[in-house]
Amino acid sequence: MGDTKPLRCQKCGKPLGYVTVISKGITSLPQPLQDVKLVAICMECFENKK
Repeated sequence: MGDTKPLRCQKCGKPLGYVTVISKGITSLPQPLQDVKLVAICMECFENKK
């Protein structure tokens, strides 16, 4: 895995935290999942959307 960067709000860019996505393979060993896109919006932007 490369550099770890915080997940950011897609509206305002505020850092939200760190996310690790784990998948279970055929061998039942946890492995990092490749090519996953996470969509994140902070609570302030979510509230302003309404």
